[in-house]
Amino acid sequence: MNENDKHSIDQFRRLYEKYAPALISFARRFVGHDAAEDIIQDVFLKLWELKSFTIIDESIRSYLYRSVQNSCLNYLRHEVIHHEYINRASAELKIEELQFCTMDDILIKDEQLKSLHKAIEELPPKCREVFTLYYFEEKKNAEIALQCNISVRTVETHIYHALKLLQKAVLAILLILLFAILR
Repeated sequence: MNENDKHSIDQFRRLYEKYAPALISFARRFVGHDAAEDIIQDVFLKLWELKSFTIIDESIRSYLYRSVQNSCLNYLRHEVIHHEYINRASAELKIEELQFCTMDDILIKDEQLKSLHKAIEELPPKCREVFTLYYFEEKKNAEIALQCNISVRTVETHIYHALKLLQKAVLAILLILLFAILR
């Protein structure tokens, strides 16, 4: 590495250290933290590739802020297109599902859900309470133990017991549906 390269690297480092924090802060007004950092890295990478960081200080400052502004705009436009695509794809999948879904399918799924809810309701009271807290309210075992005034091990036992009972109920539901379909 020659002396000119070392000087360029030092100059670029000083420029980065001087402007990067303020540019990140500026970009974060429009995009998330990670995106802001990526945008700043890209702007400085382009600047390095242009080898134009020896421009007068005021010009480089304007250039950097304008580059960050344009990059944020491009990022946000891309995000809008990305979200529109995901929403459109999701809607199309739902439409396809509805088009190919027969009334029998709807009734069968409805019956399955009703049977499953009935099986949950038939669990012993404490077992049902623990199961509901764990699966529907997504609480941790320790939280459930504290709320129900039981040990964590008892919570685990209730969950295991509920799953075993529900497994039998679901198996019975599936057998009934299988016989209904085969008729």
